[in-house]
Amino acid sequence: MIFRQRGIDNKSITLYLIIINVIVFFLEYIAYRFMVSNFALIPILVTKKYYFWQFFTHMFLHGNIWHLGFNMFALFIFGFPLERHWGSSKFLKYYIICGLGGGLLHYLINTSSPIPSLGASGAVYGLLLAFGMTFPNTILYINFFIPIKAKYAVIIFGVVELFLGITGAQSGIAHFAHLGGLLTGLLYLKSGKIFSGVKKETEKTKIYQNYDKGKRDKNKERFNEILDKISRKGYDSLSNNEKTELDKLSKEMYSNE
Repeated sequence: MIFRQRGIDNKSITLYLIIINVIVFFLEYIAYRFMVSNFALIPILVTKKYYFWQFFTHMFLHGNIWHLGFNMFALFIFGFPLERHWGSSKFLKYYIICGLGGGLLHYLINTSSPIPSLGASGAVYGLLLAFGMTFPNTILYINFFIPIKAKYAVIIFGVVELFLGITGAQSGIAHFAHLGGLLTGLLYLKSGKIFSGVKKETEKTKIYQNYDKGKRDKNKERFNEILDKISRKGYDSLSNNEKTELDKLSKEMYSNE
């Protein structure tokens, strides 16, 4: 799937992620057995030997050049516009969290499996979801030919991965890692909106509270001024407006106590 890409910042986190993945792939080529046995996600090693770092490291390894190429192409397509839209810090945090979430779901379903799982697909599927939610009407081209809006592409890929994961119709692919990336991304983005809404409401409440306090202080000051006048000159010295104001302030002061 493709869409037109704008200029690339050479300081982009997306670019660095692509470079890191390519470098790690060459390291795999040199020492494949060592790299996979220690840094791919092998559920039985996590369960028995607590190789927890594999939840993180597995997303930088790939099985072959095509696996690497597909994931890096997807990272290129979705990563740059999302990073420009969010900023590098939020983008990197989201990418890593989706990768961890994909690995975690795969592990929970295969806790005793000795089969290595590797690849950035969980993180990439998280990017697909974020892209579909952020730029829903952008046209993507599946297999370079079939045009489809991003928001529909997310739904289609999600349903396909769920079907393949449950039925096992396509073996050798960690479909639940893909789903884990999608679900983690969804939870992350939705929770961000919820907490953002809570923060705005809290700030709004604080503004109202400060306003009310200022109003009460002002009323109290005016109330004391009128009382001082009464103590100096007597009640009859008040004008009709001051008497009305005193009565109003008395009621407000009494109701606020």
